[in-house]
Amino acid sequence: MDDNSDKLIHQLFTNISALTRTRNFGRLVPEVGGNFVACETGATKLSQVAGLTGRIILVRGEPEPIGEVELGWAPFMGRVLLKAHSLNNTIHSAVSLKYSTIIVDAARQAELQVVGFRLGENKPIPNCMTLEALNKLGFVPEVLFDWGAHGIEPLVVVFGETPAVVTKRVRAILSKLAIDE
Repeated sequence: MDDNSDKLIHQLFTNISALTRTRNFGRLVPEVGGNFVACETGATKLSQVAGLTGRIILVRGEPEPIGEVELGWAPFMGRVLLKAHSLNNTIHSAVSLKYSTIIVDAARQAELQVVGFRLGENKPIPNCMTLEALNKLGFVPEVLFDWGAHGIEPLVVVFGETPAVVTKRVRAILSKLAIDE
């Protein structure tokens, strides 16, 4: 690993730690767990994307990052980030969140650019709805969500220029979320 990779891993680790300690972040963790990823400028391969070797999951209702932050260990979100980065080379980070209309509404209230994606009827289900959405859109919104499909969990992905920008956007969503506790 070189100094740039070490710096990227450190920045991502710092933001994963900060985000998982953010009050009510557990409300945004997908049922299957989530991941937070980052890449350097010009990344084209999964081995150039940093992410958790595991996932962010809920443990006793609290978000917990499982695994270490390393290069090449987040295949799903890594592919999503590589596609986003290929469309807009200023995008270097993304996090997956669970889908709900409340979360999407909160993102809109936070004045983030929010775009939804749904497959047309009788369309074959792609392996990754988020990749399909980015391919169809041809640009990267700040927040992209899909309604899922049979066997595919709906998802919200927040994109940003750095892990810190992604963390800031997720916190903005949380600040607009109606908390019923």
